[in-house]
Amino acid sequence: MSAGESDPSRTAVVGEVTAAFECYEDALIRNDVALLNDFFLHRDDTVRYGTREQCYGHAAISAWRNAATPVATGRRILRRVIAPLGSDVACVSTEFSDPSTPGIGRQSQTWLRTPQGWKIAAAHVSMVVP
Repeated sequence: MSAGESDPSRTAVVGEVTAAFECYEDALIRNDVALLNDFFLHRDDTVRYGTREQCYGHAAISAWRNAATPVATGRRILRRVIAPLGSDVACVSTEFSDPSTPGIGRQSQTWLRTPQGWKIAAAHVSMVVP
């Protein structure tokens, strides 16, 4: 494949992960806790680092999400980059704004294709505060 040509499998992964990510974001804004919890791999080695918490394993992530304050409905994605690492893994990096928090938020997620669909294996959220 020459420079400038698109790889159809890469394009397909980007499309699939984009759809999964957008569903995740919609669930985040609606505070659909059950759906948010289901987006994470149901494994002990799934990790989610937040701005104030470190969750190791699906049970800890679910417990945190069940008690977490919902995100502001005004949350907006400012930039999103989806980088496929093959046909079954992709990294999603985003910058977002949230009217309840000063600065710009950053979120990175590693998504894995499973028989149940695309799931998050690792996530990290941080803020750049002016």
